[in-house]
Amino acid sequence: MAKEKLRKKYMMLGVVLMVGIGITLSGCGDKKGNGSRDNEQGISDLNEDGVKNYKDVALKALEERYGEEFEIKQVGGTFTSRVHGKKLICNPISNPAKFCFVEVDPKTSEVYDDYTNRIMEIKLGELLEENSKERFGDKVRVKLEFVSVYDKHIFLDMDPIEFFKENTLAGYAIDIFIKLDGNINKSEEAIKVETFMNNLVNMGLDKNSYGIFWYCTEDVYSNLDNKYYELQFTGNTVDFYKESQNSYNRTHAEIKNNKLKESVNEIEENFNH
Repeated sequence: MAKEKLRKKYMMLGVVLMVGIGITLSGCGDKKGNGSRDNEQGISDLNEDGVKNYKDVALKALEERYGEEFEIKQVGGTFTSRVHGKKLICNPISNPAKFCFVEVDPKTSEVYDDYTNRIMEIKLGELLEENSKERFGDKVRVKLEFVSVYDKHIFLDMDPIEFFKENTLAGYAIDIFIKLDGNINKSEEAIKVETFMNNLVNMGLDKNSYGIFWYCTEDVYSNLDNKYYELQFTGNTVDFYKESQNSYNRTHAEIKNNKLKESVNEIEENFNH
């Protein structure tokens, strides 16, 4: 019963995130395209049959924006269109699991993408990890998933907290992975979780969020960078990490209406066994 509730709650936040993506792709971004007209020359390249090669245009734009080579993970996608253009799902060659949504407007050559999300999620995760080590120890990793206003690559130099405050929509998911040997003092860990979540609020990360704290095995902990995004892509995040061979235990907490919803006792009760 508790497992199903956990999955439903996580999935509900996922719906919020996807609705947010739909809103932003439909036009919440700046009408001028946030600087993405820099690829007008690239769109003129044609295939042998005279058709504009939108795939090459997209890959070129991503490389120019983020300083690394990308490849196409999937042609097409179910995310909402902003300009009724050509859709792609791409990833950097250095990490096939770290995907982003891309759309190309064949009329204007504008290329839209949400890879800035990945960069800011990682930066913010690393910041939260450093702030958490005093409580959870050195073996803690933080992975986030939030929706920024679409195509904000011009803000790559922003502080991740300020970026989150100014360029994200309501709702984000956070997974905290803690490497322990299975001997968990639930009362002590519940206090640490409460402190962690309240710290998010104090830092200004107080939009509605749902955090799951996974007390995971060494194998899972050491493979987070690749596996986490792969699971996001397939929608199997909770199903994978809740398995007993992957995590010894877990608990969860929620920020709602700019404050922590659960008490310490409720966080302790949220442990699955």
